[in-house]
Amino acid sequence: MSSGALAVESAPSQAREGRNTGIDVFRGMLVLLVILGHFSELTQRQSFVTWLGFGFRMPLFIGLTGYLFNLEQARSASLPALFRKYYGRLILPWLVACAVHLTIVGAVTWRTPFDILFRPPFHLWFVPVMMAFIITARGCRLSPGEMLAITIPTSIAAMYFFGVGYNIEQYQAWVPDRRYLVYPIYFAFGMWIARRKFDPSMLHVPLLLALIGLFWWCRLYGHPSRDSEVAAELILCMPLIALLPRVRRRFVNLPLIASIGRDSLFFYLWHPIMFGLWASAGFSGLRLLALAMLSILLTAAIIARIPRLRDIFGLRAPDPFGGPALVKPRLAPGVERAG
Repeated sequence: MSSGALAVESAPSQAREGRNTGIDVFRGMLVLLVILGHFSELTQRQSFVTWLGFGFRMPLFIGLTGYLFNLEQARSASLPALFRKYYGRLILPWLVACAVHLTIVGAVTWRTPFDILFRPPFHLWFVPVMMAFIITARGCRLSPGEMLAITIPTSIAAMYFFGVGYNIEQYQAWVPDRRYLVYPIYFAFGMWIARRKFDPSMLHVPLLLALIGLFWWCRLYGHPSRDSEVAAELILCMPLIALLPRVRRRFVNLPLIASIGRDSLFFYLWHPIMFGLWASAGFSGLRLLALAMLSILLTAAIIARIPRLRDIFGLRAPDPFGGPALVKPRLAPGVERAG
């Protein structure tokens, strides 16, 4: 398993038998959409592309994290062992990215340790929020269904209070990042879905609901409404998370996107730096996007071959055979489980 996977997967059997690329490609596409969304934010904050990305990118990432999270394994390990497991995979690369980002923008103060945990800047919120969900799920001893029953009303209430689109509530400095309160529903739903038997005959129902949610969300671009935005996001994202077992069964041969998916943490953490470097050199528009993407791909290829650097920056070791092992999934019948 990649040390740099943004949505953490615990599947030791896959390492022995080869990988099913469906999840990798799905995760890689989400990372590319995040990069495109951030590019849109940098060039035109209120564009339709920016708005569209708000509706599903990170909810799906959170849901994928919950789907791939091995709850039983986490509960069988001690808390120090759990931290050791995630330190090299997530925490260390995130700390390095925080240090670089805060140094560049000159935002290092006495409040920095508090801020990076509870109100991280820009895109750096994902790792502490995800770790909070993982530690809470491990420690609460509730079943995924019970956690989902709790997070449905609490997360939806937080969505209506803070907002999910343009109308995001500005909160006081002592209030933690709203994602701690808004996104637990997606994490718990992903865990719950991972333990449900997938029924292929129900494929069209979630697809139809997701299309309705997408159409509704797109219409809200010109007519923002907090209540409608919450409903549209839920109708769009929850069915798509419910389809993750179907995604996991897919064999998709897109090596570059799958590679980005396996190293999703690296691309997620470092693409804003590339945008900043090329923008400071005077580039803009599509040239800025192209140069940033080429730079981060080249940088990833170089760092992946230097063991000490790839551990720091969140990259996996390069495949000695020149590419990922592409195999069709061999899944046992019954309940779909992560790991």
